[in-house]
Amino acid sequence: MKIKLSVLLSILIFMNGCANSENINGFWSGSMEMNGKTIDLSIDLNSKDKFFSSYDLMLLEQPISNLTIKNGIFSFSVILDVEVVFNGTILGEEITGTATINGGPPDMNIIFSLTKQAEKPVKPYSVESLTIKSNDVSLSVDIYKPYTEGLHPAIVLLHGSSTNLKSDYIFDADYFAKLGFEVLIFDKRGNGKSTGNYYLSSYDDLIADAIICLEIMYKRESVNKDKIGLWGFSQGAMLLPKIVSKTNIPKFLIAKSPEIISVTEAAAFSDSLRIVNSGGSELNGKIVAESHRKVEKMIREGKSYNEVELFIQENAQQNNFMNQTGLYGNINIDKNEYNGFYWQGRKEYFVSFWENINIPMLVLLGDRDNFVNAEKNNSILKSLNKENIEIKLFPKANHNLKKTFNPTIDTEFDWPRIIEGYSDYVEKWIKSEVEK
Repeated sequence: MKIKLSVLLSILIFMNGCANSENINGFWSGSMEMNGKTIDLSIDLNSKDKFFSSYDLMLLEQPISNLTIKNGIFSFSVILDVEVVFNGTILGEEITGTATINGGPPDMNIIFSLTKQAEKPVKPYSVESLTIKSNDVSLSVDIYKPYTEGLHPAIVLLHGSSTNLKSDYIFDADYFAKLGFEVLIFDKRGNGKSTGNYYLSSYDDLIADAIICLEIMYKRESVNKDKIGLWGFSQGAMLLPKIVSKTNIPKFLIAKSPEIISVTEAAAFSDSLRIVNSGGSELNGKIVAESHRKVEKMIREGKSYNEVELFIQENAQQNNFMNQTGLYGNINIDKNEYNGFYWQGRKEYFVSFWENINIPMLVLLGDRDNFVNAEKNNSILKSLNKENIEIKLFPKANHNLKKTFNPTIDTEFDWPRIIEGYSDYVEKWIKSEVEK
């Protein structure tokens, strides 16, 4: 029996569309490669919310956007610090294609391949969502609980200054939950589903939130009250010593990329480094650092927000390179936010709190950190001669303890993957200090 060509084509197109629609749902895993370097990759298309994950990149369940499927062509994008766009071809239960970085060099050759899995990997823990009160705000909380029986050690994870959502810490929560911990992550006040205004808050407000979360874990019947700890990244790590001066619940601390002295010194370091690395002189770098210290001095002396704003604006007019820093020329300081942590926090010093830590603590630093002076902080911590503080400095690691690639000094490209040895080192420390 003969079938007209147009009818046959219509049937094939219809069948192809149905196959794409049917096969695209599910869990897909594979890899992504560039210049001979490979990282893991998976996408979860089972639910209404679609997710991208890569353990190598320390990213789990990051939202996928712009998902399209048409005539066997598959496309989506995901924000990995920058937007990455994936374009692939569906062939049965395989997807192969290329990825491009939005705004990146046009000659980057990134390829990826995915295979549909029979089922999504089963996680060894459950996730409970709840809302808790912290003074005048409500915090949206997720608690990861291992399926193992008996009492579990527990840990509360604290944010950096700009990574303020629960979703930013899924990788870390997953890591500790797989080690047997009950883990609490939360949307920082004024972010995500938590109420309040972040920039009107003080460091004491953030510390109060951390203590409330510790108390929630302390009350859980499934938690070993003698094995509750705090993990902090960047700002959260900086605040750990002050937090434990106000509560005796934590029995151990893990600080990832902390600033030891003050947020002023962190800003002075990072902004001056940016100026020098972008071609500015060492003198310009020193001017940047001293400008931050001048702002701190003015705040400490009780100067008004108008006076600080005027200094910053005039300083940027005199030194145009200041416009590449956080003290840029067209800055407008909000009167109310001037009383919050971003400005008033500059006059707080933390070294004395580090001196008084008397519980086990692990400090993790990267020697290519662009936000805190890891070498200086390492030196200060060692000078304290605290036997209970263990310091690990990872070569070639950035602020997030991912591997960095600097084409001016590195001969071989690699992805910004989790720095080698990080996971094993933390696990070993936990087993020696927490589980004993």
